[in-house]
Amino acid sequence: MNNLRKLIRYTLVAFIMVFAINLFMVDKVASKGDIVAVDYWLTVDGKQIDTSEGRGVFEFTLFAGQVISGFDKTVDGMKVGEEKTVSLTGNDAYTAGPLAGKVLNFRVILREIK
Repeated sequence: MNNLRKLIRYTLVAFIMVFAINLFMVDKVASKGDIVAVDYWLTVDGKQIDTSEGRGVFEFTLFAGQVISGFDKTVDGMKVGEEKTVSLTGNDAYTAGPLAGKVLNFRVILREIK
């Protein structure tokens, strides 16, 4: 009977450890409503026109209308530390102003999901 109790106890402890590892160690991905912090570099026509470099990370809420839609779509699904390079055009980029109709080339690194 004593061995059975030990077996049950060890099995329960192992189960709890596996559950905790899966709960806390799984890489979270950025999704709608998350506040994210990114570093980015923007080039247009081969010329860098904006960057977060030197200003600290850029924070925004995904799909809250705070950035152009293509930027939301780029960061959506990323994991912390992941880097993406994308070209945005049309409705995913600017539709008015001096950058309207231009191809926006972004390099983005997700630094944090809050």
